[in-house]
Amino acid sequence: MNVNYIILILICLSAVAVLLADIVVANRVKYVGLRWILTGLFTFSMLRYFTLIAYGDSPSLGQLESLRYFYLATSIGLTIPTALAVWYISPQLREKVNYIVYLLFFIPWIAFYLYVIITQPTQIAIAPEFGYDLLLVEPFGEYLSVVQGSFVAVIVLLCLIGIIMYKHPLLRSQFVFLIIAQIGLTIDGLSIANGVTTRLFHPFTITEIIGFIAIYYAFLYKPMDTKKS
Repeated sequence: MNVNYIILILICLSAVAVLLADIVVANRVKYVGLRWILTGLFTFSMLRYFTLIAYGDSPSLGQLESLRYFYLATSIGLTIPTALAVWYISPQLREKVNYIVYLLFFIPWIAFYLYVIITQPTQIAIAPEFGYDLLLVEPFGEYLSVVQGSFVAVIVLLCLIGIIMYKHPLLRSQFVFLIIAQIGLTIDGLSIANGVTTRLFHPFTITEIIGFIAIYYAFLYKPMDTKKS
C-alpha cells in the first residue's frame, strides 16, 4: 500500500475524531436549533473523509460517481459552523441577533456551496500519486476562490472586531484561533491556485482539521455575556 495513502487514511480518521468531538460540544449548546444545524453539518463533513479514503483506493466508476456528492462536503460543513462559532463567542452579536437571522447574512455563500454540491460541476481525474481526485470544472474553480475568499474576509473582519471589542483573554484566544484557521485554509487554497503539486499532505485536510479544532475551542466554553467580556 502506498505510504502517502496510509498517511491520508490516518489524517482522515483524525478528522473524523475531531468532528466527533465537535458534535459532543455542539450538543452542549443551549440553543436546540443550533445544536441540530451543527450536528448535521459535522456529520455531513465526516462523509468527506470517508470519501477521500475511498477515492484514494481503486473504486469502481459507479462508486466514484455516487461518492462525489460528499467530496466537497466541508465547503459548507466547515464554513457555516465557523460563522456560527463567531456568533456564539461574540457577546453583543449573540445577545442582539438571533442565530437564524445572523445566518441570513450568509445566504449567498450557503446558496453557492449547496449549488456546487448538488449540481456537481466537477470531473473525476486520476490523482498524480494514487487514487482519484475530484476537480471543479472552470469557471467554477475561479468562482469558488472568489466566494471562499470573500467568506474568509468576512470571518477575519468579525474576529478582528471581536479582538478589539472584548478584552477577556479567552475570547481573544478564540478569535485568534479562528483567524489562524482561516489563514491556513487560504494558504492551502493559494498553493493549489498557483499550481503547487508537491505536497506532503492531501490538500485541505490538515488545514480543515485545524478549522474544526478552532470551532471546537469556540464552543467548548460557556458563552460570556457583555459584562464579563
